[in-house]
Amino acid sequence: MTRRCIAYGDCNTEGLREAPLALWPERVAIGLGLTLTNCGHTMSTTRELGRYAISHPPQGYDLAMVQYGLVDSWLTFRGAPYVLYYPDNPLRKLARKLVKKLKKRARQWHWHERLGAVEQVPEAEYRQRLEALVQSAPQTPFVLVDTAPNMDLPRNPRIQRYNAILAQVAASYDHVVYVATYDLLWQQRQQALMADGTHLTAIGHQLVAEQVLAALATTQTFPGSNA
Repeated sequence: MTRRCIAYGDCNTEGLREAPLALWPERVAIGLGLTLTNCGHTMSTTRELGRYAISHPPQGYDLAMVQYGLVDSWLTFRGAPYVLYYPDNPLRKLARKLVKKLKKRARQWHWHERLGAVEQVPEAEYRQRLEALVQSAPQTPFVLVDTAPNMDLPRNPRIQRYNAILAQVAASYDHVVYVATYDLLWQQRQQALMADGTHLTAIGHQLVAEQVLAALATTQTFPGSNA
């Protein structure tokens, strides 16, 4: 019987079409001898995760990997509209273009200061959506993986707060493990992050995969465990 894993996440889970390389979920799957279903989606948040959990539920997989927070923690103006990236259709594509123009105007008109700045997905909602996922499949082992640091430095305190939520959620469930990668990637940021300061290089993907495999190797009942 084929052993399978699934990955949910944003651009650093999906990878860049214009810069193909071996991604961290692929490296983990190879290391564990699992067949991978990659549900990574650029620009997505845990709101898209909720839709992926319907179309590609984690039940029945030998491992589910989750990496969200980059876009969830992005600041926008209070009340800003949000259009899902998945599932996609022509109307949503058009709506996102209009929202993008609106947000560009909002920066020019200083709406962040006037209306207040909030995260794209507030922390409480982020936690709730992660917990809904892991609760939906109590027999599936999960790993919750840090969002990488960003070279746009003001973003990092928020990324760290969202990573802390990952750790807290993992600590609440026996079938979930948290994988810390933020500090390691920051220490090696010149090699681990692309010139855009956001996306992982081949070295970055390798570092994340190694941390995931190491965490699984020492965590009882998880694939690859030596415990």
